[in-house]
Amino acid sequence: HRHGTEAPAVHALGARDPRLRERVLPSHPVTGAEVLWALRHEGALDEADVLDRRTRIGLVPADREAALDAVRDLLDGALPQRG
Repeated sequence: HRHGTEAPAVHALGARDPRLRERVLPSHPVTGAEVLWALRHEGALDEADVLDRRTRIGLVPADREAALDAVRDLLDGALPQRG
């Protein structure tokens, strides 16, 4: 499984906010909780880092473009909590 021993903590983010259990892209298994986990715990710097390095969605250009707005929205909502 993705996230190994951290999977329960990633899942807990979705338990607190059901919207985070939704997939960022219908054709890809990455959820909003995983995007926030990448930002808060893996050191992701921005949407490119999340899409290209943390989730690998960016490997397919069409998927990257389709997911970009959703990831930006998640990151924008999380930035005040980041510090």
